[in-house]
Formats: sequence, structure tokens, C-alpha cells
Amino acid sequence: MKLKPVISLSILTALAFGTFLTVPMPSKAVTNSNVTNITKSTNNPNSTYKTASLHSFKLVRAQHAVKIFSKASTKSTVLDSVKNNQGVVVLRNYSNGWSKVSLQFSSGYIQTKYLTSVKANINTPYAMNINKTYSYYIPGNTGSDFKTYYKAKYQTVYKPNKTLTHFWFLNSEPDPYGKMEYETFKGLYTGYKDIGIATLAVKYPVKLNKTWKGLNGQTLKIVSTKKTVKTKSGTYKNVVVVKEGKNKNYSYYAPHIGLIKQELNGRTFSELASIDQ
Repeated sequence: MKLKPVISLSILTALAFGTFLTVPMPSKAVTNSNVTNITKSTNNPNSTYKTASLHSFKLVRAQHAVKIFSKASTKSTVLDSVKNNQGVVVLRNYSNGWSKVSLQFSSGYIQTKYLTSVKANINTPYAMNINKTYSYYIPGNTGSDFKTYYKAKYQTVYKPNKTLTHFWFLNSEPDPYGKMEYETFKGLYTGYKDIGIATLAVKYPVKLNKTWKGLNGQTLKIVSTKKTVKTKSGTYKNVVVVKEGKNKNYSYYAPHIGLIKQELNGRTFSELASIDQ
């Protein structure tokens, strides 16, 4: 019998791209079907292109870390904290100055005064199209018992756990997981639902050599804005390439398509295989 990898896709992503270690989604993964390659153009957006709504997405505005509590009280248990310019998803606002937010497969409470709405991006988009289903190829699973392809599909609410809203469900193996993605005029924010905090993945406006800090303080930098990249789904032009940290870790974003490729230590970690029409 073939041996299974000792590190899952979600954990590798965390190690490579500066996020916390992720916990598997609390349900069995959906069976993955065979993938048919489909070439996509990045220069011809169509009327069905749509990104996640910003209605419930809020940015933190504070000169200090803002605590998230287990109850709507500063005397309750501290669950986590968020920094300035990081994002959270609000589940409900209360008249007493508190907001309930999605956090770690559950929820927490943050003082509303630290939250602010943010305008949507009106320029070239680099977010995934929520009207489509994306399929990705994972070469690292080759030779194991795990599938080498997984699908990413947008869900407005996760029925087994209604605190999980407006996110991409990725039925990867061995661990499925959820990823949120919100495109604002400030940039593309992403994060894992088991954490519940979003940070800048691409800072706007897109400009060569622009830098910013990631979730763990690592430096992210735009190293190309006009890269031509070939994946199993086709060839993409004008791709934005973001380097994270000091190692050879790169994320590739195609306009009107979204994330098409990731590299870990200079090797392909995942790449777009197809987009269902």
C-alpha cells in the first residue's frame, strides 16, 4: 500500500504562506470527480464574474491589538485578538456596542467601535469568481493515497455550522478546509475560516516592488505585474506575483480569475487545473 504524506495540504499552506496552522473542516470531504482542463482567458471578463460581498466584512481600525471575547463583555474570556487593518466577518450587530463575529469554527464578540466598513475594488479584480467552481492540482499528493486534484466552491453558509458564512470550501485531501476572500479598494484580503481573521494577500493598487506585512509579520512583495504563467488550465497573462518572506514562496494571481498557482521553496505546491463553466 502506498504511504500517505505526513503533512496535509492545509498545514503545508500554513507553513508556506504565513498563516496559522489550520484545522480540518468539521465534516467529511465531498468526493472529488475527474477534472477536465479548460483554458481561460484573463483578458476577457464576462458578465457572470462576481466576487464575495463586503456586506458583513469589516476592517479593524485601532492603534493597538483589539481583543475578541467569548461574550459581549470585557470581563469574559479572551479568545483572540486582531490588529489594525485586519478583517473579520460580522454575524450580528448589537445596540450595546458589540458585534458578534465568526471565529475559529464558532463565534466571538468584539467592540463595534473598532470596526469599519470598506469600499469595494472598482479596478482590475484578482479575486476568485464566486459563480464558478475551481479545480486545483496538487503535485505533492502524487504517489500517495490522496487525490491529486481538489475543488474550491463558494458557499454563502455552511449548513452544519452556520457561523461559517461567505467562504470557499476546498475539498482537499487529507483535510478539507475553508478560505475567505474579500476584494476591497485597499487590496485582496484572505484568511482561513478556522482562524476567522483576514489579512492582505495582494495590496492595491498593484505596483511593482510594493511591500506590506503579513499575518505573522513577514514581508510580502509584488515582484511582477506582467508575468505570463502556464498551468494545467491554460496560459495566463498579466499575472501578479507576490513573494512571501525570505524563501522562494510565491502566489500567482490572474486578473478576473484569482489564484492560479502557489510555489513552496521554488516548487509548485498547487496550480489551477480547470474552472467549471
